[in-house]
Amino acid sequence: MKITIEIDERSEVVKLTAFFKAFNIETVSMVKTDGETKHIITKGDKSIDPEALFGIWEKEPKNLDDIRKAGWQKR
Repeated sequence: MKITIEIDERSEVVKLTAFFKAFNIETVSMVKTDGETKHIITKGDKSIDPEALFGIWEKEPKNLDDIRKAGWQKR
């Protein structure tokens, strides 16, 4: 399993290291980054026409309570 923890301050690294030592966790690796993480943003597909969704409850109107009841029953 891989868990990523991003820390900005050196004092937090010291605390986290002490935590790992206290619980005898030895399989830890640290990677120093340049400080700026690059997030990839993907633009949506603008060719999809949402009009097909309009009026899907036209013949059977729903209110928020109906939607909540249906959602809770599925659990």
